[in-house]
Amino acid sequence: MIRVKTYTVVSILALGGLSACASFDAETLAAPALEAEISALSMPVSWTFGPGEDADIATSWADILNDKELSSLIDEALANNPSLRASAESIARADALLGQSRAGLAPFVGATVGVNGHQFVDEGVLNDSYSASISASWEADLWGTVRLGVLGAQYDLEATKTVYRAAREALIANVARAYVQVIEATKQATLSEATLTAQVETLRIVNVRYELGAASRRELVLAESDVASARDNLVAAKSIKKVTTLALQNLLGRYPDGELSVRAEFPTVAEAPAAGRPTDLLRRRPDILVAEYNVLAAYSATKSAQQSRWPDLTLSAGVSDAVARPNDLLDPATLAFTIGARLAGTLFDGGLTTARIEAATASQRQAVAQYGQAALDGFLEIETTLQSITVLEERQVYLRQGAEAARETLMLAEVQYKAGAIDLLDVLTFRQRSFQTDRTLLTIERQIIEARIALYLALGGVVQ
Repeated sequence: MIRVKTYTVVSILALGGLSACASFDAETLAAPALEAEISALSMPVSWTFGPGEDADIATSWADILNDKELSSLIDEALANNPSLRASAESIARADALLGQSRAGLAPFVGATVGVNGHQFVDEGVLNDSYSASISASWEADLWGTVRLGVLGAQYDLEATKTVYRAAREALIANVARAYVQVIEATKQATLSEATLTAQVETLRIVNVRYELGAASRRELVLAESDVASARDNLVAAKSIKKVTTLALQNLLGRYPDGELSVRAEFPTVAEAPAAGRPTDLLRRRPDILVAEYNVLAAYSATKSAQQSRWPDLTLSAGVSDAVARPNDLLDPATLAFTIGARLAGTLFDGGLTTARIEAATASQRQAVAQYGQAALDGFLEIETTLQSITVLEERQVYLRQGAEAARETLMLAEVQYKAGAIDLLDVLTFRQRSFQTDRTLLTIERQIIEARIALYLALGGVVQ
């Protein structure tokens, strides 16, 4: 009767603990604090620097970048990039740690087998003895402490998965950036070659005129100086092309030998990637989601610290045997059974438990503040990128007009110089102006593509 009553009390306590743990909802408890952090930012309904109307965010990188060669390079990077593979292993590690925390819910069972030899000092006979035992113990999760640890590990796993997704999206964006940088470097090198060819032709004409006495020594030296400068620009442009190629190969997981051919033109990029609404960012952007998971884990850790004030209940049972002959180990007459229960708690710890609770609570507040900062950083990045796209597109219009005008001016100046109407210095000045304008225009075109890539990445990339 006593045994039955004991088991009944233990069962009631265990069920009460499970109920207490089951009633714990980190998301519900954390919601007010998270909402307060966002409310403090006074988030608008639509983006300040974006389009006024709402639009759905693109669902894949293919909606942003339309280029088969780039798509192939992205697939290669996703398969071979060592850094991404290392990030994937972090998920396996977090999953294993979750398994470790779940193991605390199951009983521990152990077994031992041993043999000993002994003899009395005045006897010469060595006597053997054999022993075997099986034991089991289980710590009843009365207050849900173990389950809270499991819950925290689950949040850590989800955060790790989100970090991996962020690393994957960042790799895609970096490959795309490196790809357009190689294309720009190639176009800049081509432009430098064309400028050098024109400068060499001008030098040839000046040489002829100088031999005929129609040009001065000053004009000849000036033409030679500009040819040397054009050669220097070409060397620098080729070097930049090589460096950007090496960077792209590194992202692809290839040995960086500088030998990689890409298309001659920039890829087709969506004209105006939709940014959705600011509220969309809270459910899409990886770093904000990771910060939210950290808050939930912190709430679980705080609850676990609070529950540690209560005593632990451990149940144990075992069977053991010690005999002189191995054959007797299975003899029921020699077996001994043990069963027990232990309730242990702390009466005085010098304030250790209280300090742990205070530390966990501080970590909880810290996680909430970090969530607010992550959201603020995300909003800043989106608004900055949207504003940058607007400015770059405006500059592109003016630079195109300027480039066309500079080319026409140069063409007219070359005709006038051949006719002897203007000085060589005017021609070289117009050529340098045209060259610089074309260079700037190429850079702006690349920056516009990069800004659109950055916008989609900042919005969270592909949400799976």
